Amino acid sequence: MSFLNVRRYKPQHPMLQEFIKYFWAIKSHDETVVHHKLLPVSNIDIILNFSSPIKYIADDNREIIADKVHFNGIRDKYLMMDQRGPLDIIGISFSSTGVYPFLKIPLSEFKNKTIGLDCLMKDFTSRIEEVRGVDSIKEKIDAIEKELVKMVDTGLIPKKKTKQILQQFYINDDGDRIHEFCRQYGISQRQLERYFSKYIGINPKLYQRLTRFQKTFNTMMQNKDMDFTTLAYENDYYDQNHFIKEFKSFTGATPTGFFHEKKSVKEIMKVT
Repeated sequence: MSFLNVRRYKPQHPMLQEFIKYFWAIKSHDETVVHHKLLPVSNIDIILNFSSPIKYIADDNREIIADKVHFNGIRDKYLMMDQRGPLDIIGISFSSTGVYPFLKIPLSEFKNKTIGLDCLMKDFTSRIEEVRGVDSIKEKIDAIEKELVKMVDTGLIPKKKTKQILQQFYINDDGDRIHEFCRQYGISQRQLERYFSKYIGINPKLYQRLTRFQKTFNTMMQNKDMDFTTLAYENDYYDQNHFIKEFKSFTGATPTGFFHEKKSVKEIMKVT
């Protein structure tokens, strides 16, 4: 199976560095067939597709033809991605709380949905259309950055204390004791849930499950010979069966079956 070459670019504008982890780009001049799984993640990427249409297929076989500029809200199930032809795609990978000041709507509204940005950021999408013919990826990203700076509402940036709470929750190892975490940081569980609904899009418990899955998956990718029992205990699953059940919930396959499929985008992308 051939790799999709993905290049990452750090945001250059100082303001954007607070919100965006990196831009990524895929460009191929040859005919390419993509039919692979997009696994659930705990942050949102905005996709700018300058090539053939992207079709997403949900686990219930529902098909979605995505707009040229779109994003997938945080999901608790995988999507199949189908695209054919020469590829020209730029993605904007936001931090967990980074996209809210641009979309300006609580992110829980978008859970498990594919959203075209025309209805939310029409000025942005119309201006981005103007760079479609630009061949240089770097020039495209420079133009995208200029438009993003115009779109951000700095008044919607989470307060320093809120950001600290959400960041600490991410690294909190005692995942099953949310009430203890809230007591330690002096907030109610209801307030924590409101933070997550607004800035991230899912409840704290699901966020814990997703981040644990991501960490475990990354460990698996780096060491595919690690046995599942060790993997489960090192990542705070109750036991091997709990890990396998959780893995299947997010990927639609057992860990062994998943690696036989070789359909995950993470399996086929090689970052350069």
